[in-house]
Amino acid sequence: MSFNVKTKKLTNVTVVKGDGEMDFHNFRLLRDSVEAALAEGDRRIILDFSKLSYLDSSALGSLLYSQKRVLEGGGQMLVVASDPMMDILNLTHLDNHFKIVSSVTKGCNKFSPQSEAQ
Repeated sequence: MSFNVKTKKLTNVTVVKGDGEMDFHNFRLLRDSVEAALAEGDRRIILDFSKLSYLDSSALGSLLYSQKRVLEGGGQMLVVASDPMMDILNLTHLDNHFKIVSSVTKGCNKFSPQSEAQ
């Protein structure tokens, strides 16, 4: 199973993009990427999983852990979910636990200076 993670810094947000299949063998790639972003002072993180085709319980645990770490650091985390991921989040009732957006662009807009003033 292949899972690739790339981190991209935008003006006001860090995007951690994962694609492929996230499972027990590679879920640490996500945790390590989020931890690295937090260590660099990033507090607004979007996990872009629009290209994720599979995740198992280890991957869900990694998502929960990552969100906990971001919130503990005073940050915010949004998730862009693929259809397979949304199916699993709905089935496990975690869809209400994460702040889910339909695209990275919409997530960036939620982090815009105008949204902070509201």
